[in-house]
Amino acid sequence: MQIDDDGVIYKPSIASPGSPALYAISTTVALYLVYRWLLPKPIPGIPFNKDAKSSLLGDIPSMVKHSMKTQELHDWIVAQNVKLQSPIIQIFARPFSKPWVVVADYQESRDVMLRRTKEFDRSYFWSEVSGSVMPESHIFKRISDDLFKRQRRWLQGLMSPGFQNNVAAAHIYNVCLDFMQLWEEKSRLAQGHPFAAAHDVYYVALDAIWTIVFGPESPDVQTTTRAQVELLSAIKDLPLPQSKDAEVDMPRAPCPETLQSIIDITESYELTVKSPWPSITHWILRQTSSTYKKAFKIKENFIEKEIAKAIQRFQSRSEGNSDIPTANIKSAIDDMIDKETTLAEKEHRQPEIMSRSFFDEILTLLVAAHDTTGTVITWALKILADNPEVQDKLRAELRAMYSEAYTEKRYPTVQEINSISSHYRDAAIEEIIRCSRTESALARTAMVDVELLGHRIPKGTEVFFMGNGPGYFSPAFEIKDSLRSQSYLSGQDKDKFSSWDPKHLEVFDPERWLVEENGQKVFNGTAGPLITFGLGPRGCYGRKMAYSELKIFITLLIWNFELHRCREELSGYKAVDKLVHAPQQCYVKIAKAL
Repeated sequence: MQIDDDGVIYKPSIASPGSPALYAISTTVALYLVYRWLLPKPIPGIPFNKDAKSSLLGDIPSMVKHSMKTQELHDWIVAQNVKLQSPIIQIFARPFSKPWVVVADYQESRDVMLRRTKEFDRSYFWSEVSGSVMPESHIFKRISDDLFKRQRRWLQGLMSPGFQNNVAAAHIYNVCLDFMQLWEEKSRLAQGHPFAAAHDVYYVALDAIWTIVFGPESPDVQTTTRAQVELLSAIKDLPLPQSKDAEVDMPRAPCPETLQSIIDITESYELTVKSPWPSITHWILRQTSSTYKKAFKIKENFIEKEIAKAIQRFQSRSEGNSDIPTANIKSAIDDMIDKETTLAEKEHRQPEIMSRSFFDEILTLLVAAHDTTGTVITWALKILADNPEVQDKLRAELRAMYSEAYTEKRYPTVQEINSISSHYRDAAIEEIIRCSRTESALARTAMVDVELLGHRIPKGTEVFFMGNGPGYFSPAFEIKDSLRSQSYLSGQDKDKFSSWDPKHLEVFDPERWLVEENGQKVFNGTAGPLITFGLGPRGCYGRKMAYSELKIFITLLIWNFELHRCREELSGYKAVDKLVHAPQQCYVKIAKAL
């Protein structure tokens, strides 16, 4: 109690205006309201981890803990579907942002990618991850964007049978021959010891797309594989460990700085893809790292120089014979310039060859083609070594299909490989792609408020379609037709993929891609669920080229070498998730195929 100036007794307010107590209470209430406002906000009805809802960081601590321990992330994501026992869930993967919706069902994934392209389009998340590197690439534009259509046309010719058979396949074949010679030298030096293979594989994949894009004649186009051959062929022997199971270290020739710049740029994604703020992280990386600054500068200068030379070649072809300016095209860049020049004439505008868009399409080819294909091959080496019976069967079929080459003790020619089909080889490649899980998740952004498996998905939500869980490597979730979209229910292929034994989906078995047809087993690439290369108009435009490279490489590899199992420490299947799902280590133990 207190007495005022008039002698009246009164009880003072605990939080009178201006008192410290009022400020403390107000601040506490305000902070609490901000805290509640910043907490994750689930989409109604979709399962989620309950503890993540009460944390400002949502699922991030659990994701980071798992990623730090295993270097993987996609397996954690799809594990939440299994944990919550639902084909559709939501996770809180970025602070103060909308949740990600995760779908683990092939049929729904297929329906969205093929038939619901106006409702689901390019992923904003992947635009943040990769868009800072190649911002004007068509892969970051909406399907309805006229520039998406124009830039896709630049690439259409590269997937034509003419270019694939007459240009790309020849370049791939020659580079693969260099690779076989390289491993002949390594086999000689290793004398039965295992050696690391990942660098060889990624370099040969980069060599292949490099010569396809720029052509082999350019004096500035050097291949790392040929440099390795020249280095190792001059070495008589190497010091070897006593144990035959111990690996031997091989010397490596320096990589040309132009090719190294693409490798550095590709590896930079690994540092950003797991960041909550990938575009900011990559910007900081480019500003602070001398390695990446140099890589981007070298890349830019080299592409500009190669485009200028290609323009000169185009002008020479046009002046030499105006009726067939496309004659003697030997590279992707030549074909792209021809396509853009033709388009510009039809649209009454100047060609946009020296543009950011053109540069970024070339960089997209270099990065995507070598990283994806190289990763599939590294998994192939591990999987085939652990399945010698598949190797033996594949080698026997190849020798039977290319009997003339086998009798003459030579490799099959590129023409023979392209013209004579091997169903078991194609099935083995498809199963390697499936089991590699190279692309374990494909993302789309909801362009409008949509319904998915009976749930309302707000506009702007990222939706991840997983290809590494239920329906692919374990039994699919049972989903009522009443939850499916009308586009799915009206599709003619909704019951197409029910023949595989759901109990053995985790087993490597090429036979699952062979179907009976007129009394023979033939390869069927749609025999089962696979979304590695995507589907629909946003599907991988380089898919044909990737399959061509895998077909040529696997044929020559199995023709020439036996892959033996390495010791357990070198044979694990632990992976790292970056732009692709790659093995943490890749060793081979090879012998000449008898």
